[in-house]
Amino acid sequence: MDTPISYGSEYITEFIPKKYADQTKFLTPPEFSKKPMFEGSIEEALENVLNNPIGYDVSFAELLKQKYEVGKSIVFAVDDQTRPNIHTRVILPLLIEKVLSLGVKKEDVRVLIATGTHRFPKEEEYNKIVGEKVFAEYKSQIIPHDCKNDVKMLGKSDAGTPMGFNNLAFEAAILIPVTDSELHYFAGVAGTIKEICPGIASSETVRINHPKMFDVELGFVPECRLGNTKGNPVISDIKNMVNILKKQVTIFGVDTIVTEGKIVYINAGDLVALHDEAIKHIVEMRTVRLPKAGDIVISAMQSWGINLYQAGKGIHAAWNAVRQDGKGIIIAVAPLAYGIGNVNYEQVMQEAKEFSLQEALEYVLDNYCTEDTFKIGNQKPVDTLRIMKTIGKDNLKFVADWDPEALTEIYRVMAIKKPDEPPAEAIKRQVEEYMNANPDGQIYIMDDPGLYVIIE
Repeated sequence: MDTPISYGSEYITEFIPKKYADQTKFLTPPEFSKKPMFEGSIEEALENVLNNPIGYDVSFAELLKQKYEVGKSIVFAVDDQTRPNIHTRVILPLLIEKVLSLGVKKEDVRVLIATGTHRFPKEEEYNKIVGEKVFAEYKSQIIPHDCKNDVKMLGKSDAGTPMGFNNLAFEAAILIPVTDSELHYFAGVAGTIKEICPGIASSETVRINHPKMFDVELGFVPECRLGNTKGNPVISDIKNMVNILKKQVTIFGVDTIVTEGKIVYINAGDLVALHDEAIKHIVEMRTVRLPKAGDIVISAMQSWGINLYQAGKGIHAAWNAVRQDGKGIIIAVAPLAYGIGNVNYEQVMQEAKEFSLQEALEYVLDNYCTEDTFKIGNQKPVDTLRIMKTIGKDNLKFVADWDPEALTEIYRVMAIKKPDEPPAEAIKRQVEEYMNANPDGQIYIMDDPGLYVIIE
């Protein structure tokens, strides 16, 4: 069958024998979510939302006139190299052109890479983030966020989280986060306010905010789940912090939704209002309803397949689609060009590799998931271990070009790709092995880690 899925920058296909065609379904976002929610071009849509921002009584042009003076910076906050940045490469050049046309001096433009607690981008990754033209023209004005050093502390949130944000935010005439809203496996909905925390927040802020997701019995508290923001302690705390920050910093956001590589939604204005507005759309735009759980779920990762840490998003999406009685399998497909991707994730999984799943889960929660011990990355073992508990040991398979022994022995995923074997062949072999034993099995294929699957 012709079922193309991503494998790094390439696409692979022909891994499902045609005899299983009636039992195979390719999962994609609902059709309505692929159609633009605006009329005209992206340029026209952007101009419209800048002229009619939500949460502001004046247009962006008028706000800029009020706030900007020569020598004060206009700071654009954008995603880092771990995100697709389709929206950034389209919207950021248009916004820079806009502010220049309104009188901002070129030397007053700054682009702040919202790395959160991730590593800085490598030289060759900046083109992917901001686009070749912006990088060439503004290279010296593009600054990665340093969560440990370049931050100003601001007191505590209502939930007791110490608040610290990048110094450039406080120096800016206007801080302009440029985001794309997506579902998130514990914050509910990402984009907008998450560009502030963890995007440009201090490591201390993230360390105290993120452990609000954990539950000693369940792994995560029930409210910290894909698509849910109601009663979600992580995103509620972030929203509160942004509301506090707004009293000192003028923040004007531009938000998008991207479906299958195309911008289909765009909005602008108050960042918290943008978050609330995105929630009204993104959940249904990413929800796929199915009559039964899959026996095999093949999950590719698109740009999230760069490392095992980011690939967890695709594993989590597949988890919602697979049967959870120990008889179904997930086949995760990602080259893992950058290996694991997070040192804290590596350390915890290495320490817990000899434990049973339950023992490992308890060990991680007890030793690495409190406000005193948490580091970003420690949430990933919790999510992975609880997924394995529900689908069954050895039922999370992985097709990758990374060390198969480490994947299996340390990270507990069954590495099924043989050395030098084409990834499509590895998937095909696993599918045939399973279907020979379970000829009536249902196969789902997904190439979008942002899908929210509901079994009805």
